Parts: sequence; structure tokens; C-alpha cells
Amino acid sequence: IRNKVKYLNFLRKRHLSNPKKGPFHHRAPSDVFCRVVRGMLPCYTKRGKAALGRLQAFEGIPVNVARKGTRYTIPKALRHRRLQPERAFTVVGNMCQHIGWKYKGIVDKLETARKNKAERHHAKRIVVKKAWDTARTQALTKITPANAAILKKFGVA
Repeated sequence: IRNKVKYLNFLRKRHLSNPKKGPFHHRAPSDVFCRVVRGMLPCYTKRGKAALGRLQAFEGIPVNVARKGTRYTIPKALRHRRLQPERAFTVVGNMCQHIGWKYKGIVDKLETARKNKAERHHAKRIVVKKAWDTARTQALTKITPANAAILKKFGVA
């Protein structure tokens, strides 16, 4: 609640004569996060501008990002590892929903669809992996012991 009140105070600030020039108040969590990170970077130097240009933030996980590579969690950055249990914390998405972000329901729906699709894909991969494992064991029974020893030497069998 304290952070919501702080952000509502920030929303009141505007350019006096022409608000179109004024500080721009973003409601989306990704934009709020980018602005916070901008405050931590030396964004008026070349190095800071380049770093800010490389920063990407999304609500949820978009399709083009979900298909690329592996996602990692950084254990040192997890809340339960960094904060004491009695400390207050803010979920940026919930705060943004209270200050006027209208797309939390849509993002949640897309996230559940993405997770269901990943679950179905994982189930298919398990079936294929089991088929490969049984085929591999059957093939190992059909080869000669000398060839099996060579394969075992290289860690294949």
C-alpha cells in the first residue's frame, strides 16, 4: 500500500503550463520497471544509453521469447533469499492494476494458455523419449559384446 501511495503522489506531478511536456506516468509494469532501472543507470552516458537500449521487459512471457533458449532463475535474486520474512514487498503487477493498468486479466489468460501448451508439449516429449530409450536398449541387446564394450567406453551404452 505504501508504494501505491508513493506512485499516486508521482502521478500528481505534471508540467505546470503544458502537461504534454511533463513527466510521463506509465501504468504498465514493464514500463514502470524500465523507469526504475533507468534511475539506477548512468543513462546520460554512451555506456548507460547502450545498456538501457539493451533492456527488455515484458508482461508475462511473449511467444517469440518463450520459444528461444532456456529461461533461468537467479537464486541470489529470489525474494525469500534476499528479504527478511517480516519485510514488506510489492508485486509490481498488482500495484499497476490499482493505478490504472487494464491488461492484467489478458496477460493472466495468455500465461495460462502458454503454460498449458508447454505442459502438452512436455507430455509428448516424454512419450518420444521413452520410445527412444526402449529402442536404444533393444538395439544394445542385438549388437555383439565387443561393440557394446566399445560403446560403453565412450559412454554411449
